[in-house]
Amino acid sequence: MKVESPTPELVIADPAGNITALVSGPVEDRVSLAQTIMADKVLKVEQVGFVTEPDGEAQKLWRLEMSGGEFCGNAARSFGLYVSGLSGLCGKHTVSVEISGMRGSVPVRVDTETGTAEVEIPGPAAEKVIKYEDRSLPVIVFDGITHVIAPGFKPDEKMFYGVKKIIEAEGEAPQALGLLFWDEEGREMIPLVYVYAAGTLVFESSCGSGSAALGVWLSRNAADSGQGQAEHCFSLRQPGGTIETRVSMENGLVRSVSIGGKVTLTTAARLTH
Repeated sequence: MKVESPTPELVIADPAGNITALVSGPVEDRVSLAQTIMADKVLKVEQVGFVTEPDGEAQKLWRLEMSGGEFCGNAARSFGLYVSGLSGLCGKHTVSVEISGMRGSVPVRVDTETGTAEVEIPGPAAEKVIKYEDRSLPVIVFDGITHVIAPGFKPDEKMFYGVKKIIEAEGEAPQALGLLFWDEEGREMIPLVYVYAAGTLVFESSCGSGSAALGVWLSRNAADSGQGQAEHCFSLRQPGGTIETRVSMENGLVRSVSIGGKVTLTTAARLTH
């Protein structure tokens, strides 16, 4: 009798509108499956991550591998809530997970009763400035993704490719590149994110790592940014919702950044791809 191999399972996460597909189970061609999921107009998925369960000593923690190998803060906090459910955890607690683009594990603070999740990541690996059309644009570099902040600019794909060319000319291309259009008067961020391995450019409904990058830059502009210990909190409104960002600084150094808010997980479905 022929035994059919199990089919992959799909869970849809909604962290502030940044719809994320979490795929678990055997997948032969991740790239093809990710493209199929993102092309589905009903699902409206902006990114896809593949779940690997802990495997004894070889892998002690749950791991999420994004389809482009990039880091994604919204996916990380969605994954923390997802793992909590599978582990039977209730209430407030912290789970450690691994995610692509980030060395080591990241802690996710979860409250299963309110459906909220907050992930903490290290401060940026580098901060610099590039020149675009005689304007200085801040660049915040995290493991797995680099963000360029564009205050006062209108959302524009053409601008993205100009910025991308400048970033690549200065060194090795990152795994993912975001351009964050920041409307200071309206206090709204519109993120445009390119993932190199997947070749996708998406105006995302919200961006977790982009919120972290903008939070770092806003903290730099705060009056007490270089004095002793300080914690800066921002509610960053984006097209799909609001992400709460917290930046901890000490004598001008960014010690940690966390992003949080509500996450909704839908019922799992079986994939036939």
